[in-house]
Amino acid sequence: MAAVQDYKPGDIPLEEQDDRRLFCKYHYKGVLLLFLPILLAPILIGTPVLICRFIYLTLCLYLIYILNLMAKGAAAFIYMVFIPVAGIASSKQVSVSYYTDLIFFVYAAIFMGIMMDSSRLSERFAFMVISIVGGSLKSLQLFLTVVVFILAALVNPTISAAFWMKVSQAVLAEYENAGLIKLNTEEKPYEVGSKPYPTRPVIGIFLTCCYTASLASSVSPMVNPNGVISDSYSGSLTVTEIALVMAGPALLTLVLMVFWLQLLFLGLLGGRVKRDLAEFDGARGGFKQTAADRKQALGPWTIYPILGILLILVLFLLVATRKPHIFEGWDSLNHKTDSGLSVPGIGIAILFFAIPANYLFCRYYVCRQPEKEGTANSLLGWKAVNNNTPWAEIFMLGAAFSCTYCAKACGFNDYMVDLLTSDDASGKELNMMNFICGAVFGTAMTTLSPATTLSKVALPTIIKGGTSFSLPFATALHNQFLLPVSSPGNTIVAGWGNIRPYQFLLAGSVLALFMFLTIAGFTALFSNTVL
Repeated sequence: MAAVQDYKPGDIPLEEQDDRRLFCKYHYKGVLLLFLPILLAPILIGTPVLICRFIYLTLCLYLIYILNLMAKGAAAFIYMVFIPVAGIASSKQVSVSYYTDLIFFVYAAIFMGIMMDSSRLSERFAFMVISIVGGSLKSLQLFLTVVVFILAALVNPTISAAFWMKVSQAVLAEYENAGLIKLNTEEKPYEVGSKPYPTRPVIGIFLTCCYTASLASSVSPMVNPNGVISDSYSGSLTVTEIALVMAGPALLTLVLMVFWLQLLFLGLLGGRVKRDLAEFDGARGGFKQTAADRKQALGPWTIYPILGILLILVLFLLVATRKPHIFEGWDSLNHKTDSGLSVPGIGIAILFFAIPANYLFCRYYVCRQPEKEGTANSLLGWKAVNNNTPWAEIFMLGAAFSCTYCAKACGFNDYMVDLLTSDDASGKELNMMNFICGAVFGTAMTTLSPATTLSKVALPTIIKGGTSFSLPFATALHNQFLLPVSSPGNTIVAGWGNIRPYQFLLAGSVLALFMFLTIAGFTALFSNTVL
């Protein structure tokens, strides 16, 4: 064990390599990484050539990602290397497709969360939450479902997932300190030196944050992807009509999500998880006093968390009023340029780095000298950012953005449209084959890439296939449960929580299937009403 703990990159051989009997356990991923591209190679002989090359590279990338055959940060750049070689798009175009406006907004949301930890703002909110839910994981999940939904629907799902993820992490840390839960498993990470894996109850709480945020965005007329979908239809499909179609599926799935996550991760109907949690029941009696003592030790609000919460509130306000779609926002003041979400996000993030935490309005200039002389720390330092930003997950999200662009560049979307049969000439009858294809295609694409990017890049082409194909495609884009890259909120939660792709597949499979059926049903039901 000591040899593993003292291991540093470059030390050879690893402990496991000395025992050949453990080859299959520790080296099967290397074998799969070698044979997977070979097994998929027959796809390359198909036609159209560019589309088959795109499908081959996409299957290789996402299977490597899901099976964790390679470090995510390295696998994320497969498109950047091989798409130009395959003749689909130039390296400049592929590189630009990785770094969209939305990915910089994800950086801003992550910087906000790191600042919350640095200022201990997340801990202060955690004690507020604990005063409401106590030491119950199920109560915590229900509380997060409500508050994440409200903030995501009114402001932004990515911001909501990041904010409440940090608060939930602080709450769970207090639970562990009090002996109510165990945060991390004893499972040995595959990659030496990586973060420990979370326990099942912790995963259930974290997934509540990102899944609820996605569901809230599907019924909100104020946030994307609904706004971008409406813009793609040039106003013929309004955000309120999208919300009307999605209200039933989203609310039904929300109820199912609470039950399913409790069943799978929180031991609702018994099993090993419930037995493990029962072992900690003895600590519940003194939890309130323990939490009260730790809250008191935190002390009064200082200028550091006060400045932090003020800037976060300003960020919420700027994001919510940028382009709310139900009234004109500040982005409409200049019709010549479009100010994306990165404008308010990165703008406030710059202030996180720029404003000193113990300088502006500091007691040094009011009544007394600080305890330590020296330069003033800013609200957010780069060292904290570098250590706490999930770089690999963000790079993989960039690959998901690029997937949408490459599908367009190789003609995949146009090819799908050309395969369709014509809609009914009157426009009143749905072509059910096209309808089913649209629902399946939309669900598959939003599993691989975020809905907002698909709405901007792919939907304008999909609309050419007629209402029977484009409408179920558009509504199916809200089905974002199966992978960390399915939405920016999923990416943030997976990165901070160290949740693996297969765990998203396990948790999201039932929700995705239920959402697929309900979205398709409600879309067919309201199709004549909304278009």
